[in-house]
Amino acid sequence: MPLADEDHLLVAAPAWAERAAAHPRAEDLCAALREVPLVTYAEDLPLVRRYRRTVFGKQHTARAAVTVPNLYAVLSAVTAGAGHSVLPRSLCQEHLDSGRLALLHEPEVAPLNTLFLAQRPGAETNPDVRRVRETLRRAARDR
Repeated sequence: MPLADEDHLLVAAPAWAERAAAHPRAEDLCAALREVPLVTYAEDLPLVRRYRRTVFGKQHTARAAVTVPNLYAVLSAVTAGAGHSVLPRSLCQEHLDSGRLALLHEPEVAPLNTLFLAQRPGAETNPDVRRVRETLRRAARDR
């Protein structure tokens, strides 16, 4: 069952955001970001490719400068100044709020990813499973 939609954000450490904004072609963010290293968790760049295609209508052809094992490592690397990336808002909002990360672009409609809650068939009769499911659904609504 669908649990929640999360949006994805194009982010970098503040120093990289300033550098991109000062780029001679800053109005073309894709061109400005060519000078900023890309950090990702997978060589095929799933979140970055989807963001570029959805928001800018362009295919992403560059390779990652840094590939790390997971999104938490991407967040750590980008916050430390390794470059830019696309991250789920739920993962990086606290860093944006504190100024440790900067939002590079605010599209009218950010790419969404629907999170699903799966359970084994017949599990709905287990009261503990129902309780966990409802707790998760309530937490997703309240965020």
